[in-house]
Amino acid sequence: LGDGQEVSVSGTLAGPKHHQKIVAVGEYDVDLALADHMVVLNYTDRPGVVGTLGRILGEAGINIAGMQVARADVGGDALAVLTVDDTVPQPVLTELAEEIGATQARSVNLV
Repeated sequence: LGDGQEVSVSGTLAGPKHHQKIVAVGEYDVDLALADHMVVLNYTDRPGVVGTLGRILGEAGINIAGMQVARADVGGDALAVLTVDDTVPQPVLTELAEEIGATQARSVNLV
């Protein structure tokens, strides 16, 4: 990462067409198609977070293509990985993080 932190991400190829998938981010198991634009958020698990993420991105005109939520325990640490159609601008990423109380929020762009 840009700030010197390291994050382990595991992937695989799935199916006869060998689709690229992310299967783990750090300590969390996920199952998500690799995409050009993604958002990764760490936060405390609680009701309403998914709806808040959808509302903020929708208001910004950013379409969610896919989403995976993983958690250690009910009410514990959680991870949300979203694939989106466009780059998420920094002000929108900041709003996402503030609204859900994220401990980390990253925009990942592979193009």
